[in-house]
Amino acid sequence: MTISTSHDPSRDLTIFTAAGELTYAEQMTVLQAFYGGAPTANTIWDFRAINGNRISSEEVGNIISFVKQNADRRKKGKTALVAGTDLDFGLSRIGEIYADIEKLPWRIQAFRSMDAALKWLDEK
Repeated sequence: MTISTSHDPSRDLTIFTAAGELTYAEQMTVLQAFYGGAPTANTIWDFRAINGNRISSEEVGNIISFVKQNADRRKKGKTALVAGTDLDFGLSRIGEIYADIEKLPWRIQAFRSMDAALKWLDEK
């Protein structure tokens, strides 16, 4: 799998685009680099080009736990998860639930389109 990263400074936004098989190890490597640097307030995880194996719901929980441990590095903003399949949308919704349980200081929300995600990020 490949995760590419792009930035939109006008939105204080980092976009992570995943393609191919989604592995927990690669997603964690990307998150560690993001939180180890100067994280933007807003993020989008674009999962529309994933195919093959995906991370498990347990791994989604582990990712949210890691994010919570690093919450002091990014105190505001939003995270949008954009899914192209029902399976990926379901895993993204699980991420939303884990984020609520962990009481993250920002919102995580699943979307089925990039336009809807960007509109939500732009809302105050």
